[in-house]
Amino acid sequence: MPRYVALLRSVNVAGHGRLAMSELRSSVEGLGYEDVSTYIQTGNVLFSATPRRDAAVASALEERLAQDFGAAPAVIVRSVAELTRIGSSSPYAEAGADPARHHVTFLRSAPSTKALAALDLPPSGRDALVVEGSEVYVSTPDGYAGTKYTGTFLERRLGVLSTTRNWNTVTRLCQLARG
Repeated sequence: MPRYVALLRSVNVAGHGRLAMSELRSSVEGLGYEDVSTYIQTGNVLFSATPRRDAAVASALEERLAQDFGAAPAVIVRSVAELTRIGSSSPYAEAGADPARHHVTFLRSAPSTKALAALDLPPSGRDALVVEGSEVYVSTPDGYAGTKYTGTFLERRLGVLSTTRNWNTVTRLCQLARG
């Protein structure tokens, strides 16, 4: 049975979107998914499920969370194979960047060619980003708190829903996914 990671948007961030991870695990198990585990409090869920498209898994999770909690955060899903590819593709990790100072913004889908062509990046200090498919690798040498290249910025400019994780979280999810 394939393994997936679900990345919930805006869960337990700055006191908003409060959701206990034990309740989240129970909700995911209620869909019949197996081997469910969470990592840290920001809505990262690993699980096994019958093979389906990532979008179908995300939709099922959003519906279940809305049913169980009255509202649902947006959910972005990647297969473990996709997550492993992402975990080995960061140009900033390859260059030795501080893992706490670079991030992956996971997009629900790849942005349109038109949105990419129109992507006009304002100056943001030493920050840089690279768009690869439905991920955006963001380097923030001076810290994420001061960057202009946030998930919200990218959503608005690319027209695609997103959630962001720092590189430490991405690499740990890759380790957990591999068992």
